[in-house]
Amino acid sequence: MPVECDRALDLLNTVLQVDGITGSFITVFNAQSYSLSLFDSGSSALFFSDGTTPTCPANSVAPGYYCPASVQTLSATVQGAGTAVTGAVAFSIANAVALLGNNTTFYAFQNLGAPNPLGSSYFTWGLPFFFGHDVFVAIEGQSTSSGPGPFEAYR
Repeated sequence: MPVECDRALDLLNTVLQVDGITGSFITVFNAQSYSLSLFDSGSSALFFSDGTTPTCPANSVAPGYYCPASVQTLSATVQGAGTAVTGAVAFSIANAVALLGNNTTFYAFQNLGAPNPLGSSYFTWGLPFFFGHDVFVAIEGQSTSSGPGPFEAYR
């Protein structure tokens, strides 16, 4: 591993061991545990189940995304698979109709969210998570200053 990356790993706030088969960790949000959580910069939104936040109408520019009346400030706890290591994550969800309807030339949003189409065990920390976080991934069996992979980490 390049020295620069190893130094960056020394500064990490949260190192989450991931399941060696699924690559997932745990997220706890609103007292619900999502055992199949992951960081995914290829997902355009934060995808999770939240029965308290309304979704946008089917005939809107954002059908199925979350559409709260005002921006919701939320928090969750992430936990490594099989470990007690946890970290707090603050995030927000905005009205997707307002985001997408008012910003026709924007393609990435820091507070876009939707129910997870994969099911209620999944919490996908999509692209919005990457705004404001440095995210690292350690490959299984590789050694780093933060311990051996597999893990995902952020600060």
